[in-house]
Amino acid sequence: MPEPKLQLEWSPEAEADLLTIWRWGAAHFSPETADAHLRDIDRAASNLTEFPEAGVARDQLVAGIRSIVVYPTVIFYRIGDAAIEVVRVVDGRRNLAAFFPSNSDS
Repeated sequence: MPEPKLQLEWSPEAEADLLTIWRWGAAHFSPETADAHLRDIDRAASNLTEFPEAGVARDQLVAGIRSIVVYPTVIFYRIGDAAIEVVRVVDGRRNLAAFFPSNSDS
């Protein structure tokens, strides 16, 4: 019997990231282009519910974090027991480590 599909959850930070991405895209390109990019991000994140290990492990940033790219955006997520949690959605050309401050407890 196939395993049940995982749910998709967005952290408050990831939701704020999406709004920032949309605003930037709408201002620099067009609202339609910004909408299309967010649809691409949502589609890629939704695919993770069926293929959770499709992304690359990013343990050098934070243990247990994985990422996929929707150029130029990087979606960072964790695989939970019942859900994929999208942690952050950021421009991959930025200093990605700055979004994940070191934690000596990790």
